This record gives sequence, C-alpha cells and structure tokens, in this order.
Amino acid sequence: MILIIISCKKEDKKEVLLADREAPLGWIYLKMYDDNSFEFISQGMVRDKDVYSGSYELKNDTVYFKYRDSIPKAGSKAVIEKGFVNYINGSYHESVQMKLNKLSTHK
Repeated sequence: MILIIISCKKEDKKEVLLADREAPLGWIYLKMYDDNSFEFISQGMVRDKDVYSGSYELKNDTVYFKYRDSIPKAGSKAVIEKGFVNYINGSYHESVQMKLNKLSTHK
C-alpha cells in the first residue's frame, strides 16, 4: 500500500506596504506583498468594492504596477515620497497615505 499525502497549505504572503485614504462615500486601499503582488481596492459604503490586482516592480522611489485585468483610473505608475504613494500617470491624481512600509527591507 502506498500512501501519498499532499499538503494544500497556502503560503502566507506578508504585507510590505499598506496605504489608504478616505474617498467620497468609501475608501481607497493599496496592499503590496513580499511576493511582488498587490491589490488596489476602491470600496464604497453604498457600492461594491472594485479590486485591481497584479504584480509590481520597485525601481528607486517609483513603483510600476502590472495589472492582471483592467487598470484603475489612478494609473499604473506611482512615486513613493514623504509617507505617501502618489500615482502619476492616471486620468486623475490619486494619493494614498502609507500605514506600513517595509519595502526597502524585504527581498
């Protein structure tokens, strides 16, 4: 008799950057993880939340977001400065305040 045990334990990814801001009737969240994945979430009190996910690349103080599906109007490029993540190539200016930043120390 051969017994094969397969572990389905999901690897927990760790948050390396958390940022948010209050929006009209809701919140904007940015969550970045140590496996270079991220979620950009727009959530309202009276509407469902929109989750945009994908991977990111950090070069100096600039973050390049590669979305899996659609790109939010905030854009796909942001600069980190003075405690904020400032999106710079979207159809409107978006800025979220960092609550946690371990980007410079993770590998």
